[in-house]
Amino acid sequence: MTAFWRRMLCVLAVGLVCPNLCGAQATDESTHKSLDGYLGAGPMVLPKYAGSADSETKLEPIAMIEYKETAYIYLNRVGVRLWGSPDKKMALGIAAEPRFGFKAGDGELLAGMSTRRDAIEGGPAFEWELPWFSLSAAYFTDWSNTSGGQSWRLSVDRQLVDKGRWDISTYLDLDRADASIVQYYFGVRPDEATATRPSYQPGATVMSDLGLFSAYKLNKNYALLFGGQLNYLGRAGADSPIVQQRTNVIGYFGLGLVFK
Repeated sequence: MTAFWRRMLCVLAVGLVCPNLCGAQATDESTHKSLDGYLGAGPMVLPKYAGSADSETKLEPIAMIEYKETAYIYLNRVGVRLWGSPDKKMALGIAAEPRFGFKAGDGELLAGMSTRRDAIEGGPAFEWELPWFSLSAAYFTDWSNTSGGQSWRLSVDRQLVDKGRWDISTYLDLDRADASIVQYYFGVRPDEATATRPSYQPGATVMSDLGLFSAYKLNKNYALLFGGQLNYLGRAGADSPIVQQRTNVIGYFGLGLVFK
């Protein structure tokens, strides 16, 4: 299964809550009004693996959408709110995100290494809308039994523009991954070590993402969706002998449906 379809399955998870999500142009006006945001797809330029100096372009879903302020997709994150404060400023629920691995053919430094499988991590998530920004904190475990690790996530999001045709927001994500996650995705096992790739068993680290999401509404039904993200590896990941560079850049551009 390609990365596009793996991610699209996450996007369609909202369909469990909203049966008409996949029929975005449905004639049921009440369903359309229950959705808020953007759902589309387009080419995305991204690194072959975390820390790779090589990039590739793939067709990927681009989603920033909510259903009745309960289920949501924010790019890679899918979640459901189970409780909300009366003023709708705070919410508690469950969220999940993918963590992507690699195979030996993804780079010259990976030759002879075992495949590191993609994982789905999820758990409780708390959201708090403050006057100047929105805050989200989550505790994730490995639902897919891939690395067996745990991570703490902290996200800060700020709306920059939401006027006329433009909708622009920026975000900062922090990911404190424990030693099990970092060893699985950045470690080198003794049987994988070579003369130029020493064995490496790292500890926990904090990784960060700084991103921008933009939508330009062409009309009431369609919008251009584009943005980018700068990924920065923590020291334990950056020091790995399979990492070529500490920072990676992701960029995307696509066409999406507008639900407003």
